[in-house]
Amino acid sequence: MKRCLTLLLALSISLTLCTSLADSPAALSFAASNDISEIKALDGKQVTIIGYMATMSPVNGEFMYLMNLPYQSCPFCVPNTTQLANTMAVYASKGRSFDFTDQAVRVTGTLKVEDYTDEFGYEYNYRIVDASCSTVDLSKVDSRYSLWTTMASDGVTAEIYAMFDYLYFICQWQDYMFNYYDENGNFQSVPIYAGDVMNLLSEEGSDYLRMSADGYFDDLIARVRRVSDTELEDLVDILNKCKEVRTFALNELYGGAYVYREDTDSFTQNSYDELYEAWYEAYWLFSGEWINRWQL
Repeated sequence: MKRCLTLLLALSISLTLCTSLADSPAALSFAASNDISEIKALDGKQVTIIGYMATMSPVNGEFMYLMNLPYQSCPFCVPNTTQLANTMAVYASKGRSFDFTDQAVRVTGTLKVEDYTDEFGYEYNYRIVDASCSTVDLSKVDSRYSLWTTMASDGVTAEIYAMFDYLYFICQWQDYMFNYYDENGNFQSVPIYAGDVMNLLSEEGSDYLRMSADGYFDDLIARVRRVSDTELEDLVDILNKCKEVRTFALNELYGGAYVYREDTDSFTQNSYDELYEAWYEAYWLFSGEWINRWQL
């Protein structure tokens, strides 16, 4: 399962073909797909998609990150990677540029399938090129616009993504490195120790300390229900699963479920694979399924 993560999440924006005329652009959505063959089938063809510009875009407007929720400053990524998730990179036609707007926009351009790394270091398997965009009157598209706007402007979505970064850390900490400069000014990178992890989780004022607190998930769920006490219970279910993952990971850490390897001066978690699977299941329910239902 782990070796499939990048592929699965890199495909978090998938194809939904229109039933319109053959020469009309194919409609893309932010729905998840496990089959890249559908994406490859549209390589070099015209596509269209509705979303929002992330505020983090080059000032010259040469390209933008299109997302399915408004008021996001940065594109979403697979945690602890530079692989885009729930974000489409869109490049303007040569000599043209995009003017930023916080309105929903309809993008039309050519789908180009290739491995690409942009100037910010973000990686993706495909992008829209030679693109144009125009604003969309959301009142004529979907009545749930006000709920989406509240979700984004309240920062709930960004908080949940930060929480998944935290969960990944406590589930897979044996993969992390501790970086420092020695007394001679030389850069050193060594495997992180279990004690280092505990220190990071208890650091005063840190997000990791806040997210490790007993009431963190209850507060986050209450925050979601303040947005809507009826329409977001599927998200509440995912957050409760995340709470279970945190309990599993912290019990393993503080219970000493790891082994020190003298030959590599590193630690190995006893339940490393099981913890990854638990994290992945919760993350995919959110990033691969739930968040994509907000497609316009």
